[in-house]
Amino acid sequence: RAVQLKWFERQLQMAVEVNKPVIIHSREACADTINILKNGNADRIGGIIHCYSYTKESVKTFYDMNFYFGIGGVLTFKNARKLVEAAEVIPMERILLETDCPYLSPEPNRGKRNSSLYLPYVVEAIAELKGISAEQVIEQTEKNARDLYQL
Repeated sequence: RAVQLKWFERQLQMAVEVNKPVIIHSREACADTINILKNGNADRIGGIIHCYSYTKESVKTFYDMNFYFGIGGVLTFKNARKLVEAAEVIPMERILLETDCPYLSPEPNRGKRNSSLYLPYVVEAIAELKGISAEQVIEQTEKNARDLYQL
């Protein structure tokens, strides 16, 4: 754990030095992740919380640090209550679509190798949750990616 924390801090420091956003893969380490991001001035560069899996209460903290939220196939799972609650409060302007290939295929393909071909299932789940059209989800998440990556 100490080695992971050390190198996480160092990688974040390098990203801040070169002014590039970071992609954070954090599982079961919300408090450590928040502390390192806050102490490492991550709000200056922002980035993505990949495969967001934390609570709706943590959304504001990451949002305030200029982060986007990667949402993928887990949103379609029947047991994804915590992610559904979080996705409800994440503004559309901060959602990015993810596949996490080869893992976490959305229903009805759960258990199969994931693919970007399955993103429409995630789009539909977000559209239903947010009460907007699939086209609006696609347009907004594309804009979000372009904004983050300065494309």
